[in-house]
Amino acid sequence: MSEDITSLRSVPGIGEKMAKRFIEHFGSESLALEAILRADIAGISQVEGVGQRYAISLVHDIRSRAEGVDISDFLKTREALDVYDRLLELIADFAHTTYARDKLHMFIPYPSKRSDIIMQMRSSVSGYMETAKLLADDKEIVSMLTKVKPLNLRHTVPKVRDRVIVTADQDTFEYSRGRFGYGLDVQLAGSLSEFVDISRGYSYVTAANDTYMSFDLPEEINPEFVPDITQTEDWEIIPEKEIIAFSKNLGSLQCAIGIVRLLRSKGISFMDAVPDGDLEELASTLSLIDTDGNIIKGTDEEVDRLRYVIENLDPCVTDALKDANSKFDECLVKSEFTLGGQDMLKVMKGSMELKDLLGKKLHTSYHSVMKECMTAICSDLSLENKETLFIDSLFPEEIGHPVEIDREQLSSFRQHLERKVLKRQLEHKREVARVLSSYLEVVRSMVREVLDFDVGFAIGCFAMAHNLEMPDIVEGPGIGFDKGRNLFIASRHGDVVPIDYSLGKNSYGPDADSSRVILLSGVNSGGKTSMLELIAQSLILTHMGFPVPASSSEVSLSDGLYYFAKSKGTLDAGAFETTLTEFAVVADDSAKIVLADELESITEPGASAKIIAGILEVLTGNEESMSVFVSHLSELILENTTCNIRVDGIEASGLDADLNLIVDRSPRYNYVAKSTPELIVERLSKKTSGREQAFYEKLKKKFH
Repeated sequence: MSEDITSLRSVPGIGEKMAKRFIEHFGSESLALEAILRADIAGISQVEGVGQRYAISLVHDIRSRAEGVDISDFLKTREALDVYDRLLELIADFAHTTYARDKLHMFIPYPSKRSDIIMQMRSSVSGYMETAKLLADDKEIVSMLTKVKPLNLRHTVPKVRDRVIVTADQDTFEYSRGRFGYGLDVQLAGSLSEFVDISRGYSYVTAANDTYMSFDLPEEINPEFVPDITQTEDWEIIPEKEIIAFSKNLGSLQCAIGIVRLLRSKGISFMDAVPDGDLEELASTLSLIDTDGNIIKGTDEEVDRLRYVIENLDPCVTDALKDANSKFDECLVKSEFTLGGQDMLKVMKGSMELKDLLGKKLHTSYHSVMKECMTAICSDLSLENKETLFIDSLFPEEIGHPVEIDREQLSSFRQHLERKVLKRQLEHKREVARVLSSYLEVVRSMVREVLDFDVGFAIGCFAMAHNLEMPDIVEGPGIGFDKGRNLFIASRHGDVVPIDYSLGKNSYGPDADSSRVILLSGVNSGGKTSMLELIAQSLILTHMGFPVPASSSEVSLSDGLYYFAKSKGTLDAGAFETTLTEFAVVADDSAKIVLADELESITEPGASAKIIAGILEVLTGNEESMSVFVSHLSELILENTTCNIRVDGIEASGLDADLNLIVDRSPRYNYVAKSTPELIVERLSKKTSGREQAFYEKLKKKFH
């Protein structure tokens, strides 16, 4: 079927509008088809207008067309489907991802005609069980799995405001704007002056041709020249585009890599197509970015130094200036001038003004203080030699009080530092983007494989937690098990009394007894319904290729399971007719299992016994079928049939010290067990007093 699906429109149930929603959600038609064919129920459920039920139905339809069977081919009744759903809920409790919880719905029981799929699943699930045992005590993998999410590659690249592409060619301008305009400004400059004006508004300039190389550009304009932008890769111009797909999925990717490493360290073969070296290169490259796609601190010492300078420039200059003014004030307060003879003569002769002489003295003090100030700034910020020239230009040569710095020069210095940081960061981003872009398909595959691993791991953990074992597949019809445990009871109460039971052809039943049609009698609350559930659970799990809740077991494959739960009270005429119609389907000669719980409640006991006897006669005539009917009317049913029907019984032998029924939960073969309502009456008598007790004592005497 998957080979027939080449577009979303060829998927049954997807029309034009829905196809557009799928493409919009997944980013492309190919990715949407991939999600459908891989049964990514979690992802499909997130498409607008698509819920989980529709997603499950969609992928079930695709699978059923491919395999030629549907879930209803084996699960023939609503009650049988209900047992299956409850089993899935138990398994889903062991999933660590939403993806796995949803994808578990793809595991269904198959009829015997697809025994090939059942056997394939048995092999796969056996592998899951071995993996779960190997990783049983490893909390790290559980922690990492919970953080792995399906990749979301549909992220808008934020526009980079401090970089620009400039060109003088109209065709290059149109091409660049069409290809890169979503992420960068693209400008058309018709002259050198226009180019310079544009360039001054950005920290980084890419010149998309070499027209301007023949001109002498201002010192602060230092563009990157790209002779032919059509020959560049995306990561060279907008590395952010390549990085964002990884940065926004960083947590999932890092945990997925961790899981691959852990599995390989345990000797588990996983993603063999990706060598360890490639995995480590991917991991080390991802370690260089944060969730916003920025290069993390510590990657480049020079970038970290420049960032420190930028962050501390203003406060450092402010503090140094404050200190300088304080020192200069102190110099002025303490200044005393003593004129020597020669200086006095010069002043008297008029060859030197007194203010010039005083200015010379102050100038020396001023420059001494300014030198200390600049030295302190350069030292505190660990500036390099070329950078100290910017600091020298901050302070005026002329004496002023208070001293003020050149704010324009300070701004120019900051822009110079920011350009250096941007250039080095861009170099790092380009290298990171170059490496990551080559791993896009690898990470897609890796996350898919890890999520699918969780599906199998959940099944393995479920099997290990409940001590499930693979059943032996035998020729049938037959089912038998040793120490079987009802999973629904075990999940609620923990420990459960194990049960041994058998019907049909297997190694567990009475000698030479291969009875296929059974009446199960016994005490109320003795476990008859639980027994039916256990049989249904074992049959469904076996036909899924899963292990069953028993120490050991043998199960034959069948065409379908009919499970009829206990009716709630006597049915009206319409409901009675519907019930008989449902049972009519068991009259065919297909291999089937029929489980029915107290069918006698459909009408009055006498008529019920006759109806049940007739149904059992039909089932006895089909040598490929087997059935268990729970009934309190076993003796009456036997009176209404000439067929050889085995009756097994679950009987209570009394009350324990806590007034609970003492019951052997494993049925006795060929034994008609009484309902023993007298034990229930006795228990009520012992638990009450006064008039209530007298009432129960009177009822008790009726049984003797």
